[in-house]
Amino acid sequence: MKLRKRISILLLAALTVMLSAATPVSAYDGTSYVTNGTSERQYVPDSYVIADIINNIGDPENRQNAFKKPLDLFIDKDDNLYIVDSGNSRVVKYNADHECIAIFKCPGKAFKNPQGIFVGDDGDMYVADTDNNRIVHLDAEGNLIEEFTNPESDLSTGDVFTPSKLVISETGYIYVVRGENIMAIDGNGTFRGYYGQTNIGYNLAEVLTRMFASDEQKLFVKKRLASSYVNLTYGDDGMIYATSMEREEGEIKKLNAIGNNIYRKYKTVGNTLQNPIKAWIDNNILKAVVAGQSFKFGEYFDDNGMYMEPLFADICVDKNGIVTVIEQHTGKVYQYDQDGRMLVAFGGMGEKKGTFTRPVAIDVDSKGNLYILDQINANVQIFEPTDFIKCIHEATSTYNNGDYQKSYDLWRQVLTVDENYDLAHIGIANTYYKQGEYTKAMDEAKIVGDRDVYTLAFDKYKYVVLRAHFLPIILLALAIIVVTLVLIRLFLKASNKGYWEFISDKSSKMSIRRGIAYSFYALFHPFDAMEGLKWNRDRINRLVPFIIFALAYVVRMAYLYVVHFPLASIEIEDVNPWFELVKLLIVPISWIPASFMATSISGGESKIREITFASAISLTPFIVINLPLMFLSNIMSKSQKSWYGVFTALAYFGLFLVLFIAMMVLNNYTFGKTCAMMFMSAFLMLVLWLVLLLCYVLTGRMIQFVISIINEFRLNFL
Repeated sequence: MKLRKRISILLLAALTVMLSAATPVSAYDGTSYVTNGTSERQYVPDSYVIADIINNIGDPENRQNAFKKPLDLFIDKDDNLYIVDSGNSRVVKYNADHECIAIFKCPGKAFKNPQGIFVGDDGDMYVADTDNNRIVHLDAEGNLIEEFTNPESDLSTGDVFTPSKLVISETGYIYVVRGENIMAIDGNGTFRGYYGQTNIGYNLAEVLTRMFASDEQKLFVKKRLASSYVNLTYGDDGMIYATSMEREEGEIKKLNAIGNNIYRKYKTVGNTLQNPIKAWIDNNILKAVVAGQSFKFGEYFDDNGMYMEPLFADICVDKNGIVTVIEQHTGKVYQYDQDGRMLVAFGGMGEKKGTFTRPVAIDVDSKGNLYILDQINANVQIFEPTDFIKCIHEATSTYNNGDYQKSYDLWRQVLTVDENYDLAHIGIANTYYKQGEYTKAMDEAKIVGDRDVYTLAFDKYKYVVLRAHFLPIILLALAIIVVTLVLIRLFLKASNKGYWEFISDKSSKMSIRRGIAYSFYALFHPFDAMEGLKWNRDRINRLVPFIIFALAYVVRMAYLYVVHFPLASIEIEDVNPWFELVKLLIVPISWIPASFMATSISGGESKIREITFASAISLTPFIVINLPLMFLSNIMSKSQKSWYGVFTALAYFGLFLVLFIAMMVLNNYTFGKTCAMMFMSAFLMLVLWLVLLLCYVLTGRMIQFVISIINEFRLNFL
């Protein structure tokens, strides 16, 4: 009964922490904020203010006044604004003072649901006349020059040409959004290929289908397609910036001349078999629980706390390479620097100024003002940057231009306004790194938990120290190796002695010293150790397993505080001792009753006493590996994370292996039956967790019910 009570307490503690970790973000209150790729918002001083709103064309010459279903806008080099007033089949032009100066309707064949526009430096307009299946080229006065239809090509013939968004490159190529690709057309209307398709990765099921399925079966196999593009723009650096529905690399892309995305990525697209757990989570509700553990464009949760996948309706890039996107579902504006780090977010859904009903387009003028088109409200809101965000923009651009001292001064200025603005510390860390002050760079990066910048500085610092003190470091390393070998020898000797003393001395029970030595002997001789438990179960010291559990917990907590910062999986201030206890012991502790129940109904011979001891032994690989690893990590960084991860994985593999051998030896099972019983035990563990979870929920409801009754009684009778 005591053991079951301990298990219940551990599982309840784990559930409490998980539920608190998944608490949704608070409702948006109308201010600017940053998220740094997590689900937690950090509010910052206002970054943009409303400068003007354009609701109509000013009614020149008594023409139709209001917009109707506007779908796109564009700002040319002279800050003239062009709005694609799709419902009225026209393009409306404003000057830099937001005065309507021209209205263009296509000569001859009228526009039909135009959805996109691009204006060249010469004032020529290229309009995506979507429902007329063409791109119309007009001069600055609105005269028809030419039109482009579906180019003749084996790759494009047969597909309906419905251009929606387009840009014109410096070479005169027309790039048009076309589903999963961007189509390239030259000035003569000739097809020049598809551009920027996302890698869809390798799929084993598809390969096997091609190899073994019949021709009839292959007809029913759905072809896998890459994620579709949503919108695009052309940057001053000659790159195409685009938004897409792609969830693996990231929804925001910066495409170079050959169509490769060189912007910040979520991860590398690879074989779906390499990460089956992630693939399963991405399609289940558990993604709301694990959200916030890695970088993401936009946010994990909307203002109501619901998990969301962003739909960036449009994108713009200013002259300094600052990227701004508008998210259609939430009406949020997200801004990123040249490396894909969030600078600020603002906006939201609503009817008041600064919010939107259905934002569909965004662009930026030469002064940094943002123009955002709302389709439902049929207006354009102009946002003027504050001094705070201007300072941030200048700090990022001066850094990219190589003026590190000025960038440093500007970031310091940002911190005087908001000392908690994380990106300022990252910017300062980068300037320190570029100036060769690696220890200062590490200190700044550590303040905001940026392991990437810390790793860059640490690797350089490590190299500098190694060059300056090569001989002493080599001698120290040799001394550490010698001492380690001696300690390993003594460790093996002590564990062997403890095992043989217990096996040979039949007259006494296991002492604590012998029990601990016996546990570590099992690391190298697991079959002999399990046989010894099986035939000497009555002499096992019941206290030893709990000492091993406690020792493993101490090692885990010490590891969290000693492990090198770039390799730490959790910030020190976020460490929860109860949660760490549950994470460490939930499997070996719950395996005890689950294994006993599984073996009891299938001819097993093991008893609770030796199962408990074997469960404790399963944590000895964790202790032996993590104890030296926490100290060794301090000469390693994130760049060695893959090698570091191998040792961490070995600890958990050792746990499984010890439990497997214990199941086989203690119950005298065959290999096949052992596998079956391990699966049965795992199933019973899940059932146990679900029962405890249900008890937790019902207990919580019962407590709430009792509290409500007490409150009602006090309200009415006291």
